[in-house]
Amino acid sequence: MTKYKKYGDYRRQRRRRNRLLDVLVLIVAVLLVLCAYAGKISADTLIAAPFLTLAYMPMLVVAALALLTALLGRRWLAALALVVAFVATSPVYGVYVPLNDSGDRPAMPVDSSRVLKVMTYNALAFNYNDPELGTQPSASMRLILEACPDVVLLQEGSPGGVDWDEVPSVVPYLDQVRSRYPYRYQGDEGLNILSRYPFTMTPIGDARYNRSPLGYNRAQVSRLARAFDLQLPGGKQLRLVDFRLQSYHLSFGKGMSVRVSPDVKPAPLERMRRSFSLRDSDALTLRRAIDASPANVIVCGDMNDVPTSHAYRQIMGDDLTDAWREVGRGYAYTFNRHHLPFRIDHVFYRGNLRAVAAERLQGGYSDHYPLMVTFDLDFTDK
Repeated sequence: MTKYKKYGDYRRQRRRRNRLLDVLVLIVAVLLVLCAYAGKISADTLIAAPFLTLAYMPMLVVAALALLTALLGRRWLAALALVVAFVATSPVYGVYVPLNDSGDRPAMPVDSSRVLKVMTYNALAFNYNDPELGTQPSASMRLILEACPDVVLLQEGSPGGVDWDEVPSVVPYLDQVRSRYPYRYQGDEGLNILSRYPFTMTPIGDARYNRSPLGYNRAQVSRLARAFDLQLPGGKQLRLVDFRLQSYHLSFGKGMSVRVSPDVKPAPLERMRRSFSLRDSDALTLRRAIDASPANVIVCGDMNDVPTSHAYRQIMGDDLTDAWREVGRGYAYTFNRHHLPFRIDHVFYRGNLRAVAAERLQGGYSDHYPLMVTFDLDFTDK
């Protein structure tokens, strides 16, 4: 009897373990779907939504491990639930990790006048305030010059509106910059442009003091975004929109020159919550400006949020195309600090043009890597 009793106890324990495994696998499947589509919900509606969106890629890894565990344990229904979750979320995976190869991409135009290379780059003010790097020749500016785009849209491109003549790390490259990019603009908020072509500039959003999740940051009037209307050869009309949305202020410290709101709670989660809310509000303002823009437009910048987030979805709307999703390949993260390898810099476009190549460059001393997209300006089959 003792032998049979032990065998019965073992079977009961095994059934309990299997039921627990089934429940855990089902929870993972549900969480994967929630993380994939939580960006449809704003932070003001559900505070957990943006955190779930950030967790999508880690949850994808957890789901893959859970699927392997279910298969090894022969828990077929649990494995099927995960397979269904993978299929349901595959469109989101394609946004994060596009698998375009050379055969999928449009041909590069033979006529060089149809080609426009656009780079977006948060240059971290070319390390102006860095005590170790601030006086060294800027590796970030060298990266730009070596890549040789036709237009560079910068975020944090200058420290509080300081002219580049006063930025020691940039001075060694100024002659090259002025020769290659005769048309330039520096905004007080660091939204700068280097261009081979002339342009007119239009600010986007009301002038305001810089906002942060902690209140109002420095007595500096700035704009949410800036539009640059290029005057291209052949009379082509193209608007470039450069923007930078709210950061998380993860490295906030007592030394920051921040005028803190009296009700602020400087805990990281509270800062993130306020960041999400501010980003959603600014994304809506930016979307309205895009709606009022000409048909041919390229929108790029530091969104400080991941693909499929609520801000991403608001800016994209129904008419913009994500250039990396269209012609990029692989998981190209652009943020390189705090062990948070997220793609938070984006290039969108619409109109009588098409992306034909995209690359994420590495190098420089910024906490971001730049994206560079090559466009065919005569693509008409829309």
